[in-house]
Amino acid sequence: MREDPRHLLDSTDALVANDPADMLGLVEGAAGQWRQAVEEVDSFSAPRSWRGKRRVVLSGMGGSAIAGDLAATYLSRRWPVSLSVIRDYTLPAWVDEETLFLALSYSGNTEETLSAWKEAGKRDLERAVITTGGTLGVEAEKAGVPHLTLPAGYPPRAALPSCLVTLLKLLSGVGAESESSPGGDKTSSEMEEAAEVLEGLRDEYGREKEVIENPAKELALWLGTAWTVIYAPDYPLGPVALRWRGQIGENGKRVASGHMLPEMNHNEIVGWEVQGEIYPVTRVLLLEDSDQGSRLDLRIDTTAVLLERAGAPLRRLSTRGEGLLARMISLVALGDYTSVYLAVGWKVDPTPVEKIDYLKLKLAEAAT
Repeated sequence: MREDPRHLLDSTDALVANDPADMLGLVEGAAGQWRQAVEEVDSFSAPRSWRGKRRVVLSGMGGSAIAGDLAATYLSRRWPVSLSVIRDYTLPAWVDEETLFLALSYSGNTEETLSAWKEAGKRDLERAVITTGGTLGVEAEKAGVPHLTLPAGYPPRAALPSCLVTLLKLLSGVGAESESSPGGDKTSSEMEEAAEVLEGLRDEYGREKEVIENPAKELALWLGTAWTVIYAPDYPLGPVALRWRGQIGENGKRVASGHMLPEMNHNEIVGWEVQGEIYPVTRVLLLEDSDQGSRLDLRIDTTAVLLERAGAPLRRLSTRGEGLLARMISLVALGDYTSVYLAVGWKVDPTPVEKIDYLKLKLAEAAT
């Protein structure tokens, strides 16, 4: 008879046994990692030539790229510089001398990012790098390219606080300075609020709180082994939903899917019509922002009604905090905690990513 996940989540011994590399500890340490990153990047000074850039193209994959997605969404309605995230080997044709190329790879060995990095060099673009080292770090040093170093020793997905804070600091040197730019006073105050929110959520979602008073543990139990479908407003929670899907995959070892609103209302909502027998074994999460606007409020309310009528078990999860950055990070944190509890509550080690390692090995073998 399999052990009760509720017991496993509330047992200190079970948490240690099922999470030997302490992924939960890394999630609980997000606020400390965030604050440390703020201190370490404070002295960075960007080249003056970056002030004339109108675009930034960020090359990254996985846990590194999601930092770019979060930054792009956070800055999109306040910063007049375009930030695009490229998850590919090559760069788009529109990248030109007014574009700063930024390679963000935690390991420094990401195949796709290294390919884009080399192409950017051949196209004589101004380049910048964020990494712990690896091949990318060596080549950036050799080329004399400005680069910021991340703290080593984390699984890449657990280094999101460092990646995001470091990225925002680097971007503060791009375009004209203003209060709303990445280095402005507004960003600084919102970064402090985000750290405070992470500290508060550590007390609420951390291992010491039992299921009965821990929303993240309780949510993991509710999701269980069902297929998770995540819907969210594209702005500002599109990258947050993508982070949830990635964390449920890497930490929870489960597949999750999703779509963005309002686009989902123009196609996928009709899909909840014929396959009624599978809907009870599905769990739907509707992510909401506390400041998303009345039209999205109405869309999400109506979407929830339609999903419930179809027989889909549904939870609505909202952001915390005042500033946009804190609000986004608050739901990222809930997803991070929940994904780890999804693993350890079912006796799965959240840290190894064997299928990713296998793919990298096969690609490396094919390249030799």
